[in-house]
Amino acid sequence: MSLTLLTYPADTCSVSNEMLFVIQEATKAVDPVTYPNYKYVLDVYVASALVARMKVNPDPVNSFGIFDVSKILQNYATYGFADPGVTVADYSIKVDYQVKLGEEYSDTLYTNLVVDSARSCFQTYKEKPFTSSVAIPNGLASNMPTTTNQHGVNLHNIFNVCYNATGVTDISIVFKNEGTTVHTTSVSMADYLTVNKMRRINIGTLIATWANASTHVLITGDNISQRINILCSSKYTPYTLVWLNPFGAYESQSFGLVSKKTIDVDKKYYTKLDYEINASGVVSYKADNVFYGGKRGYASKVKTKLSLTSHLLSDGEYTWFADLFASPDVYFFDGTNFIPVSITETNYEHRTYLNSKVTPLQFSIEFGTDYNTQLL
Repeated sequence: MSLTLLTYPADTCSVSNEMLFVIQEATKAVDPVTYPNYKYVLDVYVASALVARMKVNPDPVNSFGIFDVSKILQNYATYGFADPGVTVADYSIKVDYQVKLGEEYSDTLYTNLVVDSARSCFQTYKEKPFTSSVAIPNGLASNMPTTTNQHGVNLHNIFNVCYNATGVTDISIVFKNEGTTVHTTSVSMADYLTVNKMRRINIGTLIATWANASTHVLITGDNISQRINILCSSKYTPYTLVWLNPFGAYESQSFGLVSKKTIDVDKKYYTKLDYEINASGVVSYKADNVFYGGKRGYASKVKTKLSLTSHLLSDGEYTWFADLFASPDVYFFDGTNFIPVSITETNYEHRTYLNSKVTPLQFSIEFGTDYNTQLL
């Protein structure tokens, strides 16, 4: 018999969900005497380059080879929020890949026995079913409402668009300050043809040289009409979060009201003897005025939590922030770098003006800063 590919992921799969390949070898996988230590082998190729080799034993029920390639392909999905100083950047949310099937037995590896067709997947997150199609809107790739509020237009204020045809209208950006001055600029869309790409426009870099005292920014184009109201300067430091939305685009929002930082430390110690004896049998209790004995820390695990508070949210903003809390990929932007974080405590509840009191949204993010500070 030969290797047979029984099941494979749909081309619209999300890399955030499992992507299963099921392989069968009806003879060798069930004959451990003739083919000892039999394993299925699956090679993953991205851009014609071998990026991973996976091996699994036959499963105990049907002797199939079952592979999940999603964790491998997640590393090849483009980060569309990097390079904060770049005004316009295009990035693909599609990953093209191919798998080749092989086997191993008697400590001998046999590769490329079956070459699968070229396939694709997307950098999105989707609810079940896992093969749900990627529904990218034609225009703004976001669920943000037509009017949002920001604590200043920060350096990394992301705005993502996606079009599936050329010849679309340029994106117009109008910035108005508290006086009568109006600044207008545009981003050319004449060369933009995309089915699987996002065009990221960094509003912050476009207006960085304009007056800081501002009222709002208007952004218009085909299927786009957005307004960003600039809130009054806060006495608290604004913090920016960046997250992956369901369309495969990254977007951001600033949180400029009161924030609190806490640090949880878990330390481990050992007790060292109070003395040392040298080669001559002389006992000493210190060296260079440092005593030998006492407790010594050998590892510290540190978790930093930052509690953030939003402005008063509109109904549309409350709905939009549901994407932030559901997203599997959230980052804290410190002005230069993007730090992966997880959202922990939150009072998120969809409040409306009609049936409940509108309050600021409060939640905490946790930095992944666990580390060993000392190892002796």
